[in-house]
Amino acid sequence: MPIRLSGLASGLDTEALVGALVSAYSYKKEKYTKAQTKLSWKQDAWKTLNSKVYSLYTEVGNMRYSSNYAIKKATVSDTTKATATASGNAINGTQSLEVKKLSTSAYVTGGKLADSIKMDSNLSELGIVSGTTDKGAITVRTGTKVTKIELDMTMTVNQLVSKFKEAGLDANYDEKNNRFFISAQKSGKDGDFSISADNTKGLSDLMKLGLLSDSEIKSIKSTVNTEGLVKRKFGSVVSDADGFASLIRAVKGYKDIINSSTATDEEKQEASDAINAEPSYREIAEYLDGKNVDWSTLTESDIVAYGKEIYNAGKYDEDAAAATEREMTASLNAIRDEYVKLSAAKAMPETTDAEKAAKNTAIAKAKADVDAVLENPVNAKWASYIEKNFGAANDGSFEDDKYRYSDFWTQSDNLELANSVSYRMKLAYTLSADDAALDNANAAVKIDGSDSEIILNGVTYKGSTNSITVNGLTIEAKALTAENSPISITVATDTDSLYDKVKDFLTSYNTLMNEMQKLYNADSAKDYEPLTDDEKNEMSETEIEKWEQKIKDSLLRRDNSLSGLISTMTMSMMKSYTINGQSVSWSTFGIHTLGTLNSAKNENYAYHIDGDTEDSKTSGNPEKLRAALAEDPEKVIEFLKQMTKGLYEDLDKKMKSTSVKSMYTVYNDKEMASEYSNYNNLIKTWTDRVTEMEDSYYKKFAQMEKALSQLQSNSSSITSLLGG
Repeated sequence: MPIRLSGLASGLDTEALVGALVSAYSYKKEKYTKAQTKLSWKQDAWKTLNSKVYSLYTEVGNMRYSSNYAIKKATVSDTTKATATASGNAINGTQSLEVKKLSTSAYVTGGKLADSIKMDSNLSELGIVSGTTDKGAITVRTGTKVTKIELDMTMTVNQLVSKFKEAGLDANYDEKNNRFFISAQKSGKDGDFSISADNTKGLSDLMKLGLLSDSEIKSIKSTVNTEGLVKRKFGSVVSDADGFASLIRAVKGYKDIINSSTATDEEKQEASDAINAEPSYREIAEYLDGKNVDWSTLTESDIVAYGKEIYNAGKYDEDAAAATEREMTASLNAIRDEYVKLSAAKAMPETTDAEKAAKNTAIAKAKADVDAVLENPVNAKWASYIEKNFGAANDGSFEDDKYRYSDFWTQSDNLELANSVSYRMKLAYTLSADDAALDNANAAVKIDGSDSEIILNGVTYKGSTNSITVNGLTIEAKALTAENSPISITVATDTDSLYDKVKDFLTSYNTLMNEMQKLYNADSAKDYEPLTDDEKNEMSETEIEKWEQKIKDSLLRRDNSLSGLISTMTMSMMKSYTINGQSVSWSTFGIHTLGTLNSAKNENYAYHIDGDTEDSKTSGNPEKLRAALAEDPEKVIEFLKQMTKGLYEDLDKKMKSTSVKSMYTVYNDKEMASEYSNYNNLIKTWTDRVTEMEDSYYKKFAQMEKALSQLQSNSSSITSLLGG
């Protein structure tokens, strides 16, 4: 590029002269720049409009389906007892409802502690003492996990609260009332929880914390009194109820011989010696003889009943406890071994088909082994008891799915679990026998989590919350109904919602159609072109904004694509459809346009509903739509389905991809993008040409300036020589 020096010798405004000389070329560049700017604005206008068309396209697409009109309304005769909402699946009609129970969340209100106990108080201030090994232990069982907490004397109240939270509970210590408040994280039976002592010290510490509830003591008593769970001593043999029944059968066999008229004296003596030789036989015989039992008429049901009676009369002493623990430990180990195998099988890789097959085989084998070990009734009873009392609170019953406890058994430590079970068994027995000295004057109050219960049309339903859904009807129980005094729930088609749905659709359609008409009928702006930077410098911001807005408002004026779209939509809305042999259109339901003479500007294609209180033009007309919805809602729904299907299909055709436009587009976006790119090339071409011409002219002016400068220099020299 030559050096551009402006008129140093000639005094000419070189830049102005060059600008004038290349103005024809600059005009071409500005012309294409303005055209590209205008095209860019037109692309933006179409993008905005296209998104609105696509939104309506999506709306009518959804309205083609019956599910869009499954609008039901539920009315309850006594809303102080319950409320109800109905989905589209709910059956129309009147139903009977009784609220029998409301759900509750499990909640523990701790006993009152000393006023001096604060959040930062150590547990030692409550009298809790611990060494390195002799720590009180408690267990929190929730519906998802089991958490053991060791109580250390240096632990603060706040730290204990955090432990409860980590265990899955909501917990707080209220310094004002000096009590622990602990609740479940969800309502109902599934959210129930328990806080139990894991050892003798833990029981004492629970009482000091004010967290041992009477309901927990009752729970311990009730769980251990299951028949045959603990062994009892009667004579020299430790047994369970079934075991005592077996002993009675053996004694009866000997007694039958002794009382037989056909047995020899020798056989009778041998039978008598057999009874006397075994202490358990002897004491059982003495016990039943003392009750004047007729051995010859003793039935199997009598034997079972007497077995239970003798079991209850037996003693739970150290020998019985040791025997119970041996049996429990043997069962626990046997059960856990098989669950460990099942867990290992579930963890096998399954990347290849061969690995998957091997894994499935291993799982099947492990489950069979679990089944086998649980076929033993002794193992089965201990599995059920341990899972119920030491597994997660709501993992379900043992009978539901015995394999679901795999994680519990494999994560448990055998010895620790066995010790916990033994402790609870011994504690339970001493509590049930009133042999335990419990100072529980400051007991916690426990509210168990319970499910709600309703009777709907004679069938009972339960739920963890007060909200229960039955066949599309969601009932929110609020209060119990009186005995044998059901309330009613009436389900019907919600005509108001259907009316609103029609109105909402027409509002969407009218808004879009009015906007398209306004764009198509916009005032001409043929004398307006985008401004250059020089032109903008001569105008205010307000003037620039008005100028450009005038152009933008007219960009889609008389646009062929827009005209085609308007025509497609208006023709589609004017169609009639046959329903049950009758031709049905919008006018059937009192929905129509106002015509060119009565419509506002650019709104002659907008639809109005007769009787619409929000429409001043038609509010005084009879309400045909509401009448049709009340009389035959299915007819209205069927028309809406067919009409929206037709409109959807017509719009879909307009939005298909072609060589000049993309999918889901109603304007030639590809063509415009290509045109925009062409303008880039033209603008570059003319920009380069302007630069070339400017450089050429500046070069010539530079040469002229150089020559004039040389001439002036020579003139000065001659004048100087002539003495000028």
